[in-house]
Formats: sequence, structure tokens, C-alpha cells
Amino acid sequence: MTTFDQRENAFETEFAHQEELKFRARERAVRNLAIWAAGRLGKTGDELEAYTREIVAADVSNPTPDTTVERIAEALAPKGVSKAETRQMMDRLMAAADEAVRRPL
Repeated sequence: MTTFDQRENAFETEFAHQEELKFRARERAVRNLAIWAAGRLGKTGDELEAYTREIVAADVSNPTPDTTVERIAEALAPKGVSKAETRQMMDRLMAAADEAVRRPL
């Protein structure tokens, strides 16, 4: 194997690792956003867990950033929570999740 091949493999490995970290951070942030929203909706126990699983599964199948926020914002609108507030919470949770998955053990 040449030096070029080794470097190429190293870059591919690093890219795959970075993408895995992004996925894990997003999944964690979406899960925490769903828990936050479920609390605002008055869901507890099994209902909270089911709602969280539903939101995370929907996000994994369609990882468009705004889709998940809009879905949760629509559910929270009757409770007086704005889309902007939902977006701010997602941004905060995403920053915290990104830091958590990148932090060395």
C-alpha cells in the first residue's frame, strides 16, 4: 500500500467518524427536544417514551433539520409555544449534544 493509499484511507476513516458523531449528536438533540416537548404537552411515563420514540424515528427516516422542529412546533402551538422558541431550544440542545459526543471519555 502506498503512502497515498494510506492517506486516502485515513481521510475516509476520519470522514466516517465525523459523520457518525454528527448523527449521534443530532439523535441526542432530537431525543432531548422530544422529551422537552412531551413535558410541555403534559405527557409522562409511557406516553412520554412513546412520543420520544416516534419523534426520533421520524427524524431518522427524514433527517431534514426543519421538518422535526416544525412537527414539534405544530404540536406545541396550542400550548402557546412558538416555532421560534422551539427552534431556540433545538439549537441549544444541538450545541450541548455536539459537545457531549465530541468530548473525550
